[in-house]
Amino acid sequence: MPKFGLKLTRKCGHRLIALTLALIIGIANPAVALGSTLDEVRYLLETQYVKTLDSSVLNASSVEEILKKVGDPHTDFFTRSEFQEFLDSMNMSFSGIGVYIQQEPRGLEITSVIKGSPAEEAKLQAGDIIIEADGRSLAGLSQEVATGLVRGPEGTTVNIVVLRGEERLKFKVTRRNIEVPTVTGEMLDKSIGYVAIESFGTDTKETFQQVVKDLYKKGAKAWIIDLRNNTGGYLDTALELAGFFIGEQTALITKDRSQKATEYKGVKQDLLITEPTIFLTNGYSASASEILTAVVKDYKKAVVVGTKTYGKGSVQTLYQLSEGDYLKLTVAEFYSPLGKAINGVGVSPDVTIKDNDPVAMAQLMLENYTQKAGAAKNSQYLNFSAGGKDWSIDLKEATTPENWFTFKELLQKNSFRFTWWDGSQVKTFTADEQKALWPFFYPGYKGMAELNNLPLDKTFTVRFTAPIVWNSVTGETIELIARDTGERIPVKLEQIDERTVKVIPEVSLEPQTSYWLVIHQGIKGQDGSTLQQGALTVVSTGK
Repeated sequence: MPKFGLKLTRKCGHRLIALTLALIIGIANPAVALGSTLDEVRYLLETQYVKTLDSSVLNASSVEEILKKVGDPHTDFFTRSEFQEFLDSMNMSFSGIGVYIQQEPRGLEITSVIKGSPAEEAKLQAGDIIIEADGRSLAGLSQEVATGLVRGPEGTTVNIVVLRGEERLKFKVTRRNIEVPTVTGEMLDKSIGYVAIESFGTDTKETFQQVVKDLYKKGAKAWIIDLRNNTGGYLDTALELAGFFIGEQTALITKDRSQKATEYKGVKQDLLITEPTIFLTNGYSASASEILTAVVKDYKKAVVVGTKTYGKGSVQTLYQLSEGDYLKLTVAEFYSPLGKAINGVGVSPDVTIKDNDPVAMAQLMLENYTQKAGAAKNSQYLNFSAGGKDWSIDLKEATTPENWFTFKELLQKNSFRFTWWDGSQVKTFTADEQKALWPFFYPGYKGMAELNNLPLDKTFTVRFTAPIVWNSVTGETIELIARDTGERIPVKLEQIDERTVKVIPEVSLEPQTSYWLVIHQGIKGQDGSTLQQGALTVVSTGK
């Protein structure tokens, strides 16, 4: 499911002229050996394709028909102009409307729109499906052909038809030159360097190195490497980037049509990234992205957060044909350094975050990184192990409304052994606590009796066992929280007597909704004591 302009390939110096010369040696009639473009394509498919093809495929009457019968979306034919566009696309430089896409049966689905692009100005949106370009249907076309119809020279226009939900919309978009850096970076907080790799182009290694060096100077002590929606590029570039993490160790293994295994080493670089690192992936991380992800995962150089990668574990070589056209041909399948299959399988994350922001999850993990579970000896930290490393998450940060959904997904979609520190020992969660969920947000708190089927204008009365200091009762020490969203419901606090507080929601509660009434530590007693154990009551409203 590639982006607009990003292809999955290995750039190779082999040209068909060399293969043809070799063929002349073994063939009596050189004219037959050189033949036509169709003959050259047949020869390459017969001798170099990753799998043995049936004669009914090779004997098809045209290049288009042969490739259709091969049925490999990564084996394709380019004219000279299409080939140059193909190279430009991997380097994130092309003329078009400025969208990232994935192929789907009806045409091209827009996964995101480049900021400042003609597409953004035309109000195209992620999720739109381009089904026509200048009157031609894109249904059933190859990735290269479909994108070629949308792209075109700068200053020209393209009339496209888009499906947006049930609507059929028409747009006239003027094409412009689009140049997007293959690597960008910024600091998150004061110590986390965030690096997004958009494609594995010819300049990606140099740009990556410069971005990393710049972030080191700004204080980066941990890394987030974002490969989401990166569908690949040059294999050589993937090996170069692998060198920043593993040096010259084995980076991948390929197997050709004979099942001969070939090892490829990482390319040694001037610097080696050894700080805590998290890679972000999703279903559109493919090919070279999967090579690099598998490398850092196998060697435990980084932890992978997000969702499983695409599973495009094949290598393509580009062959120049006699007439100047090109054939992109699948010549091998690749495996991780430890021999794990990738093609059709993908690389699974260490921490699954599918529905929420994996960047937020990575920040939570890195901000309180520890090599030893329980090292953060504070009940406000939740500890777990993932990807061969131990992590400690600050619950004060995790339970904010901004991180609530992401933190809840961590708990619900991952089967880690979560622990917390109660001040004297590491504690695990009981089966009842895991089912209740709230103890993960507020470990060590005392669970009070649940209140069910409450009216929407319900007020709550909280009574303490001893007289309290009233000014210690605030919106920070008593909270009413929507369980599913983390939204803090505004409340008014009224003192009834020296031991009793009334909690009055300032807005009506939602019907059939669960809330947590939370009493935090820190409320002071008149005798000088302080509430040491928080308490939580699960409340739910009726219709």
